Parts: sequence; C-alpha cells; structure tokens
Amino acid sequence: MTRQISIRIGELGKAHSVELNKAGSWLVGVFILGAIALGLGAWQVLASARIYPKLLYQKQKNSLLQERLARLRKESGSVQIEVATLDSARRLISSRFGQSDSVTTKTSRRWSNARTLDALFPDPSGEEAWARSMEDLGEHAALVRDGLSRHVDAAKRIVGRLETTPSISPARGQVSSGFGWRLHPVLGVFMMHSGQDITGQTGLPVFATARGKVVTREFSSSFGNYVVLDHGNGIRTLYAHLSAFRCELGKEVRRGEEIGLMGSTGRSTGPHVHYEIHQSLKPLDPLPWILPTILVP
Repeated sequence: MTRQISIRIGELGKAHSVELNKAGSWLVGVFILGAIALGLGAWQVLASARIYPKLLYQKQKNSLLQERLARLRKESGSVQIEVATLDSARRLISSRFGQSDSVTTKTSRRWSNARTLDALFPDPSGEEAWARSMEDLGEHAALVRDGLSRHVDAAKRIVGRLETTPSISPARGQVSSGFGWRLHPVLGVFMMHSGQDITGQTGLPVFATARGKVVTREFSSSFGNYVVLDHGNGIRTLYAHLSAFRCELGKEVRRGEEIGLMGSTGRSTGPHVHYEIHQSLKPLDPLPWILPTILVP
C-alpha cells in the first residue's frame, strides 16, 4: 500500500508528487516529530541561556542582601545603645533646665503601633517584624535627636543668661558701706549710695562679675579710675576708685577675669572698690547679686 504526497514550493510553484509506502510514512512521521522535538529543545536552550544570567545575578544579589542584613542586625545593637544614651542625656538636660519632655508619648505610641502590626500580620521569618522595629528605632532616634537639640539650644540660652548675670564679688575684701542713704564720708551730707564698697589693700585684683563688654574705661573726679561693663539685657556694672586698669575698651571679658586693681583714686578715703549694678538705668542693691562661689556656674 502506497501513499502519494504532493509538495508544492511557493504559491505558483510546480507540484511534485512523491509516493511513499507504509514504512516511508512512518519515517516521515518520525522525522517530523524529531524536528519538532529538536526545535523545542533548541528553544528551551535559548530561553535558559537568557534566564540563567538573571538567576545568577539575583542569587548574588540575594547573597549580598543577606550579608547586609546580617551586618545591620549586628549594628542595630550599637544604635540602640546610642539612642538610649541620647535619650538619657535629653532627659537629664530637660530636667536640669526645666524643659518640657514631649518625646516619650510620641515614641511609645509608635512602638505600640509596631507591636500591633506584628500581632495582626505575623511574619514567620521575623524579617518584617525586625525591619519594622528598626524603622521605629530610626524614628525614635530622630525624635530623640530633635528633642535633644531643642533642649541643648534652650540650655545654651539659659547658660548664656547665667554667664551674663552678675553673681560674684568684684574683689576679695571686707564689705563696708552698703547700698542706700548715708552720710557721705568726704562731703559730710546725706546722699544716696548707689553701690557697695569692698575695702582691701591697694593693688588687689578687681574682677568682672559676669561676662560682658568694656564700654567705659576712664577717669572722673568722683569715681577716679573706673570701668563699666555692659552685660546685655539692660544690665551694666561699674567698678570705681581703681589704682590701675587691666582691661581694654571695647573688649569682651569673662566672669572672674581681672579688669583692674583696687585703689583710692577720685573722691575716696582709703583703698576700696565701689561696685554698682544697674538694670535699665536703675541702680540696684549689689548685695543680693553676690552669690556663694559654689552656686556660680
């Protein structure tokens, strides 16, 4: 039994007839199936050749991510220690300088949200929970740093005010004539004594009682050699009857810095320093402004 197969190449090509017996038909079928199988195999090889580099790259990327994750896990411990240290410093500064603390409530709410997510959407591997905890830790650290920065700025302002507030004695000596009305020892009439006199030996150092700027350094018939410091916020101090100057006009001086020497220049009956404090051009009693040394920052 034979079969006739007509083959035409092209639409207008000439038809060619081929007669095949039963064995030939099987061979043609096997050949066609083999060609199909070979084509499929070649397609698989080509597809694999394109996919394999991507799989290899993804594998290497996953390996690097795992290494990075392990490193981050290791570093998270030091981050937690740093955050705890910053938090402690923030609480110390806020309590020391009377600043309100608004970070604790916010951070506790954020941490409780993370725990709620863990309860609602558990992660068997723990990776997502750890990532959320690290995210919360980062937010907590940012809040703590922001709070610490605000508290430090407030503390600097307070310390700045303290540094420019007169708070020590201008000289080591005996406190004599105080603030108020008195009989003037030279003129012999009742006059307002607008300062505090501290007696001692000629040449004893006279100190600035707070940080300020030298705005006056001159001689007058009543004060003799005298110095005026401007401390800001309307506060000025005056140091009179000096035997010598130890400061320059226009320069900044610190609390405790020597600005002159005790003397008896001007209208004076003996070596002493006449010390005045003025606030908004009004003279104040200096005695309450002289604090124990242990209380002065």
